[in-house]
Order: sequence, then C-alpha cells, then structure tokens
Amino acid sequence: MSKKIMILNGSPNETGNTMTLIGWVADAAREAGAEVEIVDAARLECEVPGCIACFACRKSEEFRCVHDDDASEVIARVPAMDVVVFATPVYFMGISAQLKRVIDRMFSLFKYDDEKGRSYAPGLRETELALIATAGGGEEDGLDLVNKNVEIIARFTGLTLRSLLVPNASSEHGVRAENAELRERAGDFGRDLAK
Repeated sequence: MSKKIMILNGSPNETGNTMTLIGWVADAAREAGAEVEIVDAARLECEVPGCIACFACRKSEEFRCVHDDDASEVIARVPAMDVVVFATPVYFMGISAQLKRVIDRMFSLFKYDDEKGRSYAPGLRETELALIATAGGGEEDGLDLVNKNVEIIARFTGLTLRSLLVPNASSEHGVRAENAELRERAGDFGRDLAK
C-alpha cells in the first residue's frame, strides 16, 4: 500500500527556494510510489487567522477545527496521512506566518483526558512528521530554531521527525536546478518519506 504524504507549504513565494525543494521531494516520493498532496498554506481561505483558543474543538467529537474554512478541511485530513511535511522558509528566525496559522489550529487534533490529566491525539499515532526548511543564512540564523520548534511539536505528539534543512539559500544564491548534490539530497529525502 502506498504512503499518503501531505506537504504543507508555508512559502508565499511560488517560485522560491522552498517550492523548488518541495517539487524535488514530491517528485521523488511519487516515483517511489507515494501519493503526495501539496497544500499551499499561504492561499488557504481562513475564517480565523490561527487558533483563537475558543476551545470548541475540545467539546467536539471530531478531530478538526470547528471553524468552517479551508484550514479546517486540511486539518481534518491530517490523521489519514502517513506523513505530514511542514515546509517553510525561515522568516525572522521562525516558521512563516502562513504555515504557523495552520500548525496552531492543529491543536484541534488533540483531546484532553481528564483522568490522566494530559492531551492525546489518537488519530496521529501512525503519522510521521517531516520538515523542509530553507534559510538565507546559516543554521544558527533561525534554521536551528525552526527545526527545534518542530522537534518539540513531534515530541509533544509522540511522533518521529525527519528534517531536510538547507542553509545559505539566499535570494542571491538560492536553490537552483543545477545544484545536483542538493537535488539528490532532496530526492533521497522524498524516497525515504515514501518508504
């Protein structure tokens, strides 16, 4: 059975470094037999700008955000995925706002166990998390912080994380098709996600 992979693209730049890497990773994963869905987080129609802490999702039996919009529909499909990939450029030392507004609303995938006093997400037990991140500077210029943030999300949810981090991908030097080494690294990452 082929793996289902959802890539949440947090870059508003349709021809930028992050999109180039997403293309390489997705192509390799598809060639390895995976079903790949790319969701453009920057272009989702959202009723609310991110999680607004209404806690209505805690009262619902469903694992989705109660606000009826594109982000809610995407989040509702996450538990059916084998792999969810967060893809983002580093913006001001962090995840792009376009992606963050979707990640924050993934809080709706959790319920709270009153007896055990902790959150749980039964629909995510078999899901893997992955990260594709690009930065104009070095790893210490925010790429490490983005990776650490997603590592903490993975740990909180009890999931594993795989990362493809690309430092020094400035607009001047960018991720280019002629960079065979990086393209191969991205292909390996995609094939690994499809396993």
